[in-house]
Amino acid sequence: MSTSDFSIPRPPAAESNLQSLLAMVVETILSVFQGVAFWASIPLPVVIAGTLATNVVAAEPLLVSGLVVLNIVCAVLGHNYSPSA
Repeated sequence: MSTSDFSIPRPPAAESNLQSLLAMVVETILSVFQGVAFWASIPLPVVIAGTLATNVVAAEPLLVSGLVVLNIVCAVLGHNYSPSA
């Protein structure tokens, strides 16, 4: 004797949908953050060189130091960014 299961398939739980939506939002935010860090690390050396050329380093050494640290942080955070074609 065989038994048939005529139950209707259940849709995914709302929690699962919410978790997947949250994961997608977090992934998007991280990707944007990584992209901004990547692209910011490109012009920062030019800005730093400009501050050195205009002797801003003598007047505002903390500003120049902060720019150098910001450039390093942006380079590290944006290292794995890969722009989509």
